[in-house]
Parts: sequence; C-alpha cells; structure tokens
Amino acid sequence: MRVSEETGPEATATPCGCVKPALETGNLLTEPVGYLESCFSAKNGTPRQPSVCSHSRACLRIRKSIFNNPEHSLMGLEQFSHVWILFVFHKNGHLSCKAKVQPPRLNGAKTGVFSTRSPHRPNAIGLTLAKLEKVEDGSQSSFKYFQSAEEARHAIEAVLSADPRSVYRRKLCQDRLFYFTVDIAHVTCWFGDGFAEVLRIKPASEPIQMTDPTESLVSLGS
Repeated sequence: MRVSEETGPEATATPCGCVKPALETGNLLTEPVGYLESCFSAKNGTPRQPSVCSHSRACLRIRKSIFNNPEHSLMGLEQFSHVWILFVFHKNGHLSCKAKVQPPRLNGAKTGVFSTRSPHRPNAIGLTLAKLEKVEDGSQSSFKYFQSAEEARHAIEAVLSADPRSVYRRKLCQDRLFYFTVDIAHVTCWFGDGFAEVLRIKPASEPIQMTDPTESLVSLGS
C-alpha cells in the first residue's frame, strides 16, 4: 500500500537502496505485514463494538514474503496476552469524508468524526486490541475444522452422496453444475445420471474458474 501526496519534496534513497519517504510532508510508504480473517465474512451482522460478541475469533496471517525467515518474526510473541493491531479499512471505497457523522448509538445525533469509531476518516487507519490465544506455524493443516485432507474428502463425498440440490436443480434446471463450500474448500462439481463428479476444489478465497471434466479430482460412483 502506498500513501502519498502529489506535492512536496521527492523521496530520497537510503544507503541500502531503499526509498526513504519524506515523512514530514505526509509521504508514507508502508507494506502490509499480514491479513486478518475473522469469523464474520460479511459486513451484515459484524459487531460494531467489541463487547457485543466476546466470542468472536480471528486469525492474523503474517506474510512470509516480508522476511527471509518469517517464523523468526513471531518468536516471543506467545509470552504476551494481548496484541495491538494497526490496520487499514481497505473496503471503505472512495467515499467523501465528513467532519460530522451519526454513530448508531447516538440515535441520529451528530458528532465530530474524530470522537467516534467511524471507519470513514481522512486516513482509513484503524487500531484494535486483540487477545492472543495462540501462535501457529503456517505449515500446519490449512483447514479450519478438518484435521486432514482425507477428512475433507470424506465430507465432500458425503455431501454429494446425499445430493444437496433442490428439486428444481435436479429435475428442471438444464445446468448440471453445482457449487458449495465446506470448511475453506470451494467445490465445483456436476451431476450425471446416478453419479457426481468433482471438477475442481479451490480455496474459498480464490476466484472460481471452470475446468474440463477430464481434470476432475474426485469421481463418485452411484
């Protein structure tokens, strides 16, 4: 992410060759150190206040490309009970900032934006305090609920064996393709006469692309 102003002195290079931004003029050069995934995947229903849902859980994934030895960056972190997280409201869009806002808890009354938690600010920077539960190595199982890929395979087979399609999809719809998500796996499949064939399994966070049926990963008999 790059945040800069159009005017002001140009950035200078450091002895190591890196660009040194002119901080006093507001030219900031930052690099995301990681991305956070929470149990709330959509805006609707996500609590505005931390006290609303104390059982909320999230996972902060540190980018491995930042360090030569990324696992070293987390050494000693497990000794702390909480962590401060600085983040960017990256889905705010390019909305205009208002000096006065209407927080939900004020029942329509307006107040200055800097006295609120509104994400729509001149600089879309947020700060949160999170309780640290555990530090994990990213090489462990990538599933959130399954212990192994074999368990995920059995779950996918069970779903398809029960034919989760609606009556319309089974009898009236000409499109035999079917999509569903289990754990973090997005499954693309199609149904034939008495069988179901998986065309592709991809992480749910990746865009879905169709492929040729001959490249199927899992084929289920009737």
